[in-house]
Amino acid sequence: MMKNIIISFCLLLLANLAIAQEKFEKEYRIKAEEAPKNAVSFVKNNNFKKRVKWYAEESNDGNSFEAKVCHNRHLYSIEFSEEGDLLDIEKKIDFDDVPEEIQEDIEEYLGENYTKFKFKKTQIQFKGDPNELTKVFETDKIKEINSKIAYELIVKAKKEGGYEKYEMLFDENGKHVKTLPIAATFSLNLEF
Repeated sequence: MMKNIIISFCLLLLANLAIAQEKFEKEYRIKAEEAPKNAVSFVKNNNFKKRVKWYAEESNDGNSFEAKVCHNRHLYSIEFSEEGDLLDIEKKIDFDDVPEEIQEDIEEYLGENYTKFKFKKTQIQFKGDPNELTKVFETDKIKEINSKIAYELIVKAKKEGGYEKYEMLFDENGKHVKTLPIAATFSLNLEF
């Protein structure tokens, strides 16, 4: 009896650990007034010509707020903490826009770990001083921006068991940082 209880507990613990390692994200639309005031001020100070859409997000990393906007023909996602502190700015790009040597490193990593793969979404992620990060909206010259950058990819990849979607993060040199399988659920995410 006790042995069955211990085995059941271990199986339950392993199942919870496996679930915790999946990417979970739920976004829902909110009004700007529901976001932290300093986050709204940061966005307003950038004088975007197009409408900014606000979202609340719940994920593995906790709760946050996101402002999404199209500016100069690029899609941006500006993420803030619950307190309104700037966490990062993500700019949607084509994988072909990633520097060639970094593309090669990313493709080499994927080739070594998956039998097939396809890029579904590519974003360049900027982290750093908020005053410095406003340059992200002013120029396409990434080298001029003094910030930490990374590449966030959504990849559909095949291993032995079949295809799965993954969120992958690579540093500014193309070195793999982390991979999370994306939970296969009915998505409340609003892909941008």
